[in-house]
Amino acid sequence: MKLFTNKTQRNAKLLRCAAIGMTLIFFGAAIFMTNPSKLIGDWQISLGPSTLLYKLWLYPPLDVYITVYMFNYTNVDAFIDGTDAKLKVEEVGPYVYQEVLSNHNVTLNYHNNTITYTPRREYIFVPERSVGDPKVDRIRAPNIPYMGVSTQAASLSMFAALGLSALAKRLNAQPMLEVTVHDYMWGYEDHLVHLASKFVPSLIDFSSFGIMEKLFREGNESNVVNMHLVEPKDRHGVKLPGAPRAYSLHSVNYERGFKRWEYDEATNGTHCNRIWGSHDATLFPRDMNEHDTFYVYRRTFCRLLPMRFNRTLTFKGLDAYEYVMDPKIFDSELHSPNSSCFCKNNQCLKRGVGNVSPCYYNMPLAITYPHFMHADPTLLRAFDGLNPNESRFTSTVMLQPQLGVPLHVHVRLQANQVVGNIKFNRLMEPFENLVLPLLWVDLTIENLPMSLQLLTHALKYALPILQLVIAASLLLGGLYQLIAAFMLCFWSPPAGLHKAELGEKSINVLGNLALATSLHKATSPECVPPEAQKLLPNDDAYRLEM
Repeated sequence: MKLFTNKTQRNAKLLRCAAIGMTLIFFGAAIFMTNPSKLIGDWQISLGPSTLLYKLWLYPPLDVYITVYMFNYTNVDAFIDGTDAKLKVEEVGPYVYQEVLSNHNVTLNYHNNTITYTPRREYIFVPERSVGDPKVDRIRAPNIPYMGVSTQAASLSMFAALGLSALAKRLNAQPMLEVTVHDYMWGYEDHLVHLASKFVPSLIDFSSFGIMEKLFREGNESNVVNMHLVEPKDRHGVKLPGAPRAYSLHSVNYERGFKRWEYDEATNGTHCNRIWGSHDATLFPRDMNEHDTFYVYRRTFCRLLPMRFNRTLTFKGLDAYEYVMDPKIFDSELHSPNSSCFCKNNQCLKRGVGNVSPCYYNMPLAITYPHFMHADPTLLRAFDGLNPNESRFTSTVMLQPQLGVPLHVHVRLQANQVVGNIKFNRLMEPFENLVLPLLWVDLTIENLPMSLQLLTHALKYALPILQLVIAASLLLGGLYQLIAAFMLCFWSPPAGLHKAELGEKSINVLGNLALATSLHKATSPECVPPEAQKLLPNDDAYRLEM
């Protein structure tokens, strides 16, 4: 009975070790095969109800700054009267504003895998980063509405041009203004603009004008953006072919392209006038490679800005891809399908000067790199004080390629006044056919907030390492249990059990033998006193009586 019990215990222990070992190996292999850390990461960094990315996206914690440098014209009077051959400009700044973004009126459209929302941006002055108080500091700079109207007058009839010139003279409009930096950026009263808003409200619906107001705040409360969500996948986890890229724009204000640049819905347009497929610079592509190019859209640019891969590097412990804007991004050619739409009336601006007038009430404005970098060298001939510098003015976007998280961003662009042919306006004649720099801005993300840094490190490194440790521990633990079961089955149980049983039997035999020997000696005649012995009926047997 004892031997049967030991065998049952041995079998139970063997089965227990085998079951535990197989279970541990199953879960360890399942972790390796399913990669749960990636599944959890993909879920949490997708836009959906209750995901971490969705909560962060509603009120992005990124510290986005717009650094503004104004151009102050210091010799306007001498240039107008012909004393000076060149305009002297000095760069004044920086004046820094923090851009605070929030997304509202959010609707998830499951039928076409998109999300619709209204982005709202506030701009808060940051005095500790600025050179002075923009409400106190004064500059002399081009009168943008007046110069715009004067340029447009050249295309009017002689009588209309004369009438407009007379009206401007009666209003005492001047080509150059002396105003505070704040008013020039965010709005100053102009009699010509005020009058135009009264008589042609369909063309000009504002009574004051500020260059930053038009570039960044225009339509801030009403823009409706429709964006694609993460690409759908098949049952094997492979992205479906032809699916739009994650977080790329589908439309803005229900338009998939710039109608002002003659976007054709039937042909899906070209890179010259598309909006769809670009990114709004809040969410970037994921799982990028070194051959990727992506496009950034902001209404400010009035076009898409292509970002091309430049190099790989490490930024604060994270692997990163650096993308740069193409030097030829603002070139336009009549025979290029990707830039011909920027040439109005079959006329293109000079190399490196991008037309944006259709986005700003057809006022002759243009966008370039700061200080006319990468532009036609003749643009610099009219100025003293401009110094193109690639190390200072190159635009770069540094992303974590797997997660698409922006690590470090500098997008540097300059707004300019384009002056064309002038008719019947003596004050404007010295500025004829010039491109006048107004200001340049640097849209900056310097560092990720600590919360996003920890999240990025956790998703990229901590979770995969923790997963590897857990999976390896499960596999090793399971292997150990299987080896123990194997030993119990083939080696340990027979040898150990036989020795134990044999030892136990030997002890019992030896014990019984010793007991018998002792009893025999104890009952032998030599060991019993004579008075205690009694002869039994048989002569060869004795009984001890105490």
